[in-house]
Amino acid sequence: MKNYDRVSIGYKVVGRGEKKVIALHSWMDDAESWNLMIPFLDIEKFTYVFMDLRGYGSSKQIKGIYNSDEVVSDLFNLADDLKWNNFYLIGHSMSGLIAQKAALLDINNRILKIALVTPVSAGGFEADESTINFFKSIVQNEEVATIAYGVFTSNRLSDFWKRIRAKRHIEITHDEAQLAYIDMWTKESFLEKMTDIKKHFLVLSGQYDFQQFRSEQQTMVFKDFQMVEHITLENSGHFPMQECPVYLTSVIENYFALS
Repeated sequence: MKNYDRVSIGYKVVGRGEKKVIALHSWMDDAESWNLMIPFLDIEKFTYVFMDLRGYGSSKQIKGIYNSDEVVSDLFNLADDLKWNNFYLIGHSMSGLIAQKAALLDINNRILKIALVTPVSAGGFEADESTINFFKSIVQNEEVATIAYGVFTSNRLSDFWKRIRAKRHIEITHDEAQLAYIDMWTKESFLEKMTDIKKHFLVLSGQYDFQQFRSEQQTMVFKDFQMVEHITLENSGHFPMQECPVYLTSVIENYFALS
């Protein structure tokens, strides 16, 4: 794995349990997006670290190349700083791709299991030019970000929720990082390398997510993984940590608790 400049990446710790978990956020959110799950985490069994990627949240001012290898390097450096030899990993949306890259580069077999929440696959997010331009238009545009939160939840949630998330999105993201990460999750592809990876994956799809993230598509793109389970989160779109936090917490902790 390539060595990137070592930085003090931002993160938040919750819990004191023996099972260690690192959670990575989506392209539209920072580590705060997991907050609604925190009251329901089993903090006696688990210790969670919610990490902010470069350009987001408490890492907003940290510059970088903003590709998956760099995030994986930051991830393992953080685990080293925490003195965590082994840990579980959660990746949401674009960080689902990052979590898969972490599994690929995990030469010391430190990652025990991986939960992928409405993930971009290791094959990347296939999008035409107009779709990519739509994502680029979200950057630092609260009005378009509000529309996007609706698109990724089938417009089932309140306008107030969409506006809150869109406002937060603008406040906690750096435009340079966001634009670069779009290139990461639409152009990076290493799916063919994942077929030999002997790690357990749980893929969680939202019933009301954008079509490309729903269970039918996820089952197809992950079909050649050696050890993968699929669960559809009913009554959820792309942001289950916001839409059904109790259920998402239960599913992930039950999965990690199994040997």
